Amino acid sequence: MSTSTTSAFSWNKDDWASLSEMADGFDEYRPAYSRALDGRELTLNARFVDSGDEFTLTHAFSEAELSWRTGEQAGTETYELFEMQPGLFYLHYRRSGEDHPVVVTAALDLTTGQVTGAVGELGLGPNPHLARQRWFQGQIAGSAATAADAHEPTGELIGRRVRYAYSGDDVYDHIYLNENLFTWLCIGGAELGVGDTDSCTYWKLRENTYLFSWLEKNVGVEGMVLVDLNALRTVGIQFGIDQQSGDLVNITMGSYAREFERTPSVDDARPGPTA
Repeated sequence: MSTSTTSAFSWNKDDWASLSEMADGFDEYRPAYSRALDGRELTLNARFVDSGDEFTLTHAFSEAELSWRTGEQAGTETYELFEMQPGLFYLHYRRSGEDHPVVVTAALDLTTGQVTGAVGELGLGPNPHLARQRWFQGQIAGSAATAADAHEPTGELIGRRVRYAYSGDDVYDHIYLNENLFTWLCIGGAELGVGDTDSCTYWKLRENTYLFSWLEKNVGVEGMVLVDLNALRTVGIQFGIDQQSGDLVNITMGSYAREFERTPSVDDARPGPTA
């Protein structure tokens, strides 16, 4: 881990390490790619969480590319796929034919037939530097899955503090504050000493296994991580526009995790007069 002295903190995003500099090396502890779905086609009967609008999304996997179609839209893209537990996959790809950066990221559980993911977008007005995210959930066609058993939002991470090492240098702490907010702090690497509190979303995938996502208000990043606290491993993305160069940053990353003592709930540790 870096032993550099922490510099004076600044809220000015231009004083922070650039996204490109920060992301350099984040693939050191990334899990191996999976080829388990080569030759398979999966159709998802899905709905957007915010509106309830229904749609069908089909993915056909090959060794080099993924073909997708939904409604009248279709494309063929390079993709990244990771199998984090038997039958539990993390998928990420960019839709190259759009007029602004768009990515699709999802957790696919082939054991239960349930899928939860989001369409991430950049470059939209009135704040084009901010990432946007639209969640969807669905069931894999041909499975026994039903919408009633979809992955659920969870508060199981609230009050927990987890340290994530993405490389031999890059180490971050997450403190999960409530159902809408978490704090992150860099304790090693290019962003040493930098931290913030940002909006977030939590889904429970399996026991002690979560899909956790956040949107950074300062530099406009979408982050989404599959957290396996059984194996103390993660895989995830960061998707944003470099605040200094304007370049697109779209990376997959992985980490080793370590959890610290949990903060008790408010009711379990509410301040008050002693007897």
